[in-house]
Amino acid sequence: MAHYLDPSGGIVTVNRVVFLPLVNNTDYPDIEKGLADDLVQTIQARQVFRLEVAPSSTEAPSTWGRAGNRAFSLKELAEMRRAFGCDAVLIGAVNSFQPYPHMGTGLYLRLVDLRGGQLLWAVDHTWDSGNRQTQRRIEAFFDRCQDTGDNPLEWRVALVSSRAFQGFVAQEVAETLPDRTPAR
Repeated sequence: MAHYLDPSGGIVTVNRVVFLPLVNNTDYPDIEKGLADDLVQTIQARQVFRLEVAPSSTEAPSTWGRAGNRAFSLKELAEMRRAFGCDAVLIGAVNSFQPYPHMGTGLYLRLVDLRGGQLLWAVDHTWDSGNRQTQRRIEAFFDRCQDTGDNPLEWRVALVSSRAFQGFVAQEVAETLPDRTPAR
């Protein structure tokens, strides 16, 4: 999967991150909401940093949440740090979604350090359930993380359910984050 992790290890110095709403660049209204919920849960479970969803009551310029892959100015970074009281922001966009004939999702995420504007982590990938390698990873994900119980579809549910597929995507994204290095 295509991702970037700052080689200096700066991500482990981040304590509090605010997740801005995902931009939806698809023809499917609200598809980003379920994916955002799954991303928050799986990223929080990694415990690399404290992740909070941007409060809707914040008097933030609407352009911050619709940034997609646009770079922020130093002024915007300072304004975000003041508004959210955090070290970094997580921003992104769902660039594609396909429910039929097979599930597909394109996602772009980036973690930007508000203390200096450095890119700490990013994911830019498209998942296609029609791809055999993706299907093997889905099966491994369900074996490892999901209790399918008596479900006759087992892992194949992710091939027909957007919610199950988004759970898989979120898990793959979270797995690109480093483990939190214990303090000495």
